[in-house]
Amino acid sequence: MKFPRLVLLVLAFSSGCSFLPDREEPAEPEIPESFNRAGGEEAPAARWWEDFNNGELNRLVEEALAGSFTLQGAEARLRQARAAAALAGSGRYPRVNLAGEAGATRTSAETGGERQTATAENYGLSLAAAYEIDLWGRVRSAAREAGALAAAAAFDLSAARISLAGEVADRWLREVNLRSRLELARRQVETNRTTRELLLLRQRRGLATALAVYQQDQIVAATESLIPALESELETVRHELAVLLGRPPRADLGLRADRLPSLPSRPGTGLPSRLIGNRPDIRAAFSRLESADWGVSAARADRLPALTLSGSAGYRSGEFEDLFDNWFAGFAAGLLAPLVDGGRRSAEADRMLAVSEERLAGYRQTVLNALREVENALVREEKQAEYIAGLRLQLAAAERALGQAQLRYRKGETGYLDVLSSLNSTQSLQRELLSGERDLLLYRVALYRSLAGGWEGEDSEQ
Repeated sequence: MKFPRLVLLVLAFSSGCSFLPDREEPAEPEIPESFNRAGGEEAPAARWWEDFNNGELNRLVEEALAGSFTLQGAEARLRQARAAAALAGSGRYPRVNLAGEAGATRTSAETGGERQTATAENYGLSLAAAYEIDLWGRVRSAAREAGALAAAAAFDLSAARISLAGEVADRWLREVNLRSRLELARRQVETNRTTRELLLLRQRRGLATALAVYQQDQIVAATESLIPALESELETVRHELAVLLGRPPRADLGLRADRLPSLPSRPGTGLPSRLIGNRPDIRAAFSRLESADWGVSAARADRLPALTLSGSAGYRSGEFEDLFDNWFAGFAAGLLAPLVDGGRRSAEADRMLAVSEERLAGYRQTVLNALREVENALVREEKQAEYIAGLRLQLAAAERALGQAQLRYRKGETGYLDVLSSLNSTQSLQRELLSGERDLLLYRVALYRSLAGGWEGEDSEQ
């Protein structure tokens, strides 16, 4: 009874043994108490794209989440990581094998001038077991190393979902905006052509100069030149959107929206400290740091002796009928202590420690990048709203100036250059306002993404 008690004592000792790296400073870098520009009271919804209240956008995001090959690849990587974790964790359990054998041996020998032939049969059925007692926590550390990598893969999948939803919303907003800008450009071309025809009539009556007609020709050509670039960009964005959905570039996506949605109320940002738990990319970086730490522990424990227990029991007989009459059993313990390996184990421990330090730096950088993304999204949205308000004031003033310039030109009080300048400024501001409204919505999408909107943490926790 002494040996089993010794085994239990060894197991109890080994269960609390690890060689994790010691750190004097916390893993997180310095985190501010609050964001510079607080948002609303409510946190972003998990399905934040529904805040735009547009069925077409909802349909596209859902289709992308279901059919994206990028997500399918991330899901496959998660399954690989979980299988690797199960493989690494299998070392914590005994290995048991069942073996059966049956054979016959025929011998021939010459005895007394005569050749004698004999046949000997042998049968066996045995059960063999082996188990490594995890004296220093090497097996447990290796299992936790792989488990942390599996957790990182799950967080990577969540981050990919957030990124995909944001990319789809980004491309959809650009597509709608490009169609609006293309329609505006065509209307401006028609307006400019109509103005040119009026100038030609005035020229025939001696009320306009050829210079005014040439100047109007220039603005017509300049406006027309915008259309091919917009059409090219529109087709490109549609191709990108289709591929994000897992469909061919020229697939018909059934896009019908003809105007940008209204900007939803700004979500609450919460505290910067909570962002660490909300962002799956931060949690993935921390899981990789944990994996590297357990790798250090496993590498350090690998330099120490390993104790393996093995045993076997079974039946063996020369006659099949007597197989279960002859049994055998055996038990053994083996101790393997590394003596000379050319410094391989020590070098591996040093390498894993450097990997841990690298991932620690990467984790800290990921946290700072996340804080920066939130701050940038907040300030860009706020300043973009101010910029759009200024643009609208400019456009209103430009339209009044254009009307006044046209009136004065018709009365002969000013030259056509004033009309041309006002017309060019008005049309340019119209186009700029459309782009500015698109950018405001894109900054909101960036804010949702930076706050980890669209991630259901329960999936990754599992």
